[in-house]
Amino acid sequence: MRTFITGASSGLGEALALHYGRSEATIGLMARRAPLLEQLAERLRNAGATVQVYAADVSDTDGVRLAAADFVERAGGADLVIANAGVGSTDSLLAGDSESVARLMWVNVIGVTNTIVPFVPVMRRQGSGTLVAMSSMAGHRGLPWNTAYSASKAAVIAFMDGLRMQLAGTGVHAMTLCPGFVRTPMTAKLRHWLPFLLDTDAAVTLMTRAIERRERTYSFPWQMQLVRRVMLHAPEWLVRRVAAAARTSD
Repeated sequence: MRTFITGASSGLGEALALHYGRSEATIGLMARRAPLLEQLAERLRNAGATVQVYAADVSDTDGVRLAAADFVERAGGADLVIANAGVGSTDSLLAGDSESVARLMWVNVIGVTNTIVPFVPVMRRQGSGTLVAMSSMAGHRGLPWNTAYSASKAAVIAFMDGLRMQLAGTGVHAMTLCPGFVRTPMTAKLRHWLPFLLDTDAAVTLMTRAIERRERTYSFPWQMQLVRRVMLHAPEWLVRRVAAAARTSD
């Protein structure tokens, strides 16, 4: 399988790379931290995979486009693309900090489109392939104190929904993964309550099965699906109260 993954230097991206980077696989790894990518690439090469490393920021449209073209040329195509790179941030909207919001949107939204779009014509010519974007359970409803993050993840869901419908009948599938809380370096920085926290291996098992089944928008774990249904219909005063409680808890 020919797989291209962004945000591959740590967390879910690294775990997905280890899953797909098996013997005889061809895999492209993209992230900003070149030393970590090289360490991962060495592990995958030792496992028998052919690995291409691209040290780049997903918000760099030209840089990602060139990396995608290079990978396709070397691999002879692409079977699976996972736009995993993303960032989180503490909301500072009330302080008028638009710079941090802009940076988050560039990575979480533009980074996804930069990754996915160059592979669309490639897969259409093949008549096959799966395009995957990493969203979040937070993308299902705007959440106070995580407003920009929720908005960025909602944009990813909407983008992939529309793209999937455009690709109907081509053999190419577009889908979104919406994890709850997973034990990664990103969640390790969070000080608030993390309900239904999953280990990385368990999350990878669920995600790869969803990719194999060609789900549309896959939210997990199942407990968070129940929470999502409640939150979608909950009044705003309740959402505010729950979000505030989670934010102040240890």
